[in-house]
Amino acid sequence: MILAIETSTPVCSVALGKGSRSIIEKRMEGRSVHSERTFEFIKELLDRHELKVKDLDAVLFSNGPGSYTGLRIGASAIKGLLFQQDVPLYTLPTLLSFSIPFLEKNPPAIHAVIDARRQHLYHQKVRRTLGEIEISKSNVVEIETLQKEIKKGDVVAGTGWDRLEVESRTEINWFGTEAISAKNLVLGWNHPELKKYFKKADVESFEPEYLTLSQVNNSEL
Repeated sequence: MILAIETSTPVCSVALGKGSRSIIEKRMEGRSVHSERTFEFIKELLDRHELKVKDLDAVLFSNGPGSYTGLRIGASAIKGLLFQQDVPLYTLPTLLSFSIPFLEKNPPAIHAVIDARRQHLYHQKVRRTLGEIEISKSNVVEIETLQKEIKKGDVVAGTGWDRLEVESRTEINWFGTEAISAKNLVLGWNHPELKKYFKKADVESFEPEYLTLSQVNNSEL
């Protein structure tokens, strides 16, 4: 079984599953929910299936960018959970995970976004080109710049999307926090084209990719 943890945004989500069709999730959204619910959700899912940590095949973590507090709590939970356990940890960039549910719908492009405060969003673009998945580098971008890149039929998913003002707004597919889920990690793990983007991490030393204001101030725009 695979345990997946998503704490990079106001969404606290923990999922457990093996195949793509047998994923269960505990999820809550709001301020300060991560510290209260992350450990609780992990325990509840493991207990429901009468599993011990040692029974897991792997733990997956949405590694940022994102909220410092949420990522720190998620990372701390994993380090406590896997302490002296022979269970591998794999991380996946958070923005890429937002795109996973929409890949099979084959839109012209998927824009994964996280609110970066001020007049910026953290952004990554995913699309299929000649049958292959093309993934851009994630960057902090000005809202005005990103607005020009979004085209008819595109998907925009994540947080901060409501700050975008584009022409033909009704022709864009908008998804907010409902697109953010630990289930995305399990789906990506089982996807033949996406599994290679997971990186094995050392449990004791790994650090999430925190999104800080200095990244916004120092971004090349």
